Amino acid sequence: MSVNYHAFQSRGVVFADSEALSQQWWDKFAGYDPSRIAKILDLTTDEQYLYLTYFQKPYRLNLVSGHLEKQVNEKWEERLFFNETMAIYHLLWYTVDHPLLSGEWVAGHVLDGAVSRSGNMSDPLLTPFAKKFEGKIRILDEICSGMGGMKLKKGDLSYEFEAFPQIKLRMIFWDSDEDFPAQVQILVDKRVTDFIHFETVGCLVSDLFEMIEKTYEERNVHI
Repeated sequence: MSVNYHAFQSRGVVFADSEALSQQWWDKFAGYDPSRIAKILDLTTDEQYLYLTYFQKPYRLNLVSGHLEKQVNEKWEERLFFNETMAIYHLLWYTVDHPLLSGEWVAGHVLDGAVSRSGNMSDPLLTPFAKKFEGKIRILDEICSGMGGMKLKKGDLSYEFEAFPQIKLRMIFWDSDEDFPAQVQILVDKRVTDFIHFETVGCLVSDLFEMIEKTYEERNVHI
């Protein structure tokens, strides 16, 4: 089973609709003391909220209720989707006291954990994404650049994206040729689990791909 499987299954799911799980996480963070995590992750806090960014967009944690909110059109709203919510809760919950990245980039399926050890199976996130952008390198390049990605020199096209300031994703895309179909790979730091659970990587990948795909679909609407 791919590390991305559960994230794929959770696409489009509103977090609050998973009643038992959402209540579990709200309870974990109700009355949360942000002092430790704010110091480790260099986050801003006040009497009511802990502030952070996810893919460079503003979010905040209500320190009383434990609910997360995101800023949309200058307003704060609680209607978050499952993957973005779990990514943020996991960052706050799993970050160790002294996290240290290795500088070594690996594919998500090589991280520790039984769910992640099936790297040769067709991936529910990577395979459809690669197929969608087959033969569309120029368009994908423009979208990634417009999203603030940092261009790299790997594959036919590659970019680095900031999920959190401490956690980057590297996307490497190879277009199809006479021998192979289009392929995409996502790399993370080998010690990313100093900050998140290994399955959280799937949430990050899914949200990144959804942002790229949404921009692509919006472009097509306006053509």
